[in-house]
Amino acid sequence: MTTGHKEEENMIMTGEKEWYAKAGRSPFAEDGFTPELMARIEAAADSNGKSKTKFRSGKNLGLTCLAALLLFGVLIWPLGEWDKRDYAAKLSSLWNTTTGAAVQPTTTPQTYNPPVGSAEFEINGLKYYMPLPLDRSKERAFAVETSVGIVWSPPPPRVDYLKPKYTHNTEPYTLYLTPKGHSELSANSAKRIYTFPLYAGGAQTYFDLGYLYGAGDYLLFSHNAYTLGAERKPNTGKFSVIDLRKAEAGELIVPRELLAFDSAYGLYKSFMAIDQDREELLLVDYTEDGKGGYTQHNKLYDIATGNFQVLTGDITTVKNERPVKTHYGEISTDTEADYFVAHYEVKGEQRSVEINMLTGRQWFYDWWYEEYGEKIDPSAMTNQ
Repeated sequence: MTTGHKEEENMIMTGEKEWYAKAGRSPFAEDGFTPELMARIEAAADSNGKSKTKFRSGKNLGLTCLAALLLFGVLIWPLGEWDKRDYAAKLSSLWNTTTGAAVQPTTTPQTYNPPVGSAEFEINGLKYYMPLPLDRSKERAFAVETSVGIVWSPPPPRVDYLKPKYTHNTEPYTLYLTPKGHSELSANSAKRIYTFPLYAGGAQTYFDLGYLYGAGDYLLFSHNAYTLGAERKPNTGKFSVIDLRKAEAGELIVPRELLAFDSAYGLYKSFMAIDQDREELLLVDYTEDGKGGYTQHNKLYDIATGNFQVLTGDITTVKNERPVKTHYGEISTDTEADYFVAHYEVKGEQRSVEINMLTGRQWFYDWWYEEYGEKIDPSAMTNQ
């Protein structure tokens, strides 16, 4: 969370410990996220005859809490056979998951009655649902709050789920805009902002949309391209920007590439953090120093211009806890969730910003040790 923003984001945990125990303690230790495993997980989640409605935060989706990130990483990686040894490499990838005027807010009170199969979110205390056909993956549905409303993207239809290297969407990804507080995220009541191309350089190469992030008047989104039959490369991809004020004014929208990533952002405790007040993106990565340790590197991007500066001094991180509510249907429980804050200096000014994306593998190793009491030897992990 950026300095000056609300402390309470109502970040909702996903209850993974319960279904982990019922479906198998470590589903990512299986031979891939198969349809059989998916069915077992769904059965465990719906056991005792109760359908548990779970809400996800639209801000910092899946990454503010490492446990939630773990669950999310499993669900967006149906890409073949892998186990705990190479899971950390896949976990840290942000890219393989996954225009006109703004809609005016409605004055009619909104009822919350999501159809079966809807993806559900809770953003800053408000509930939203995205109606989806039953064959769509809810884990690839994204929604985020921005200065002009809720920007969201439904998962397009896909084919060949049993052949991971040939799985691809058959329609392009699209971004929509819905007013804050309008509970239904539906194309019928939203404004289309932008439709991405289906292909990215050829008939066998597809555009792949990753995560969405609000940053002041801008939308940040990760994306990649993949070719049918080819291995996907973790920790590679791009971040691009859409100016939401231009979308609100009805101007032609052309996404602007902000930066490209490589595998360096999966090393040690690399991370990315968005300062929404200042509309900046902080990137921190590491290189091995040849002495068994790591050297820290950073870039602070101005999202509006694309310019960046390199900061002097070490950037430190602190783990904190905050109260959150977990929703199961109409029942809410109070709990606490971990989050991380980065502290750094810009031209003599001390700043703090909540970390949005924990991309380095060491974050996962630390979480695994805290959760299971088992240390992972990074040198023994598959290097991807």
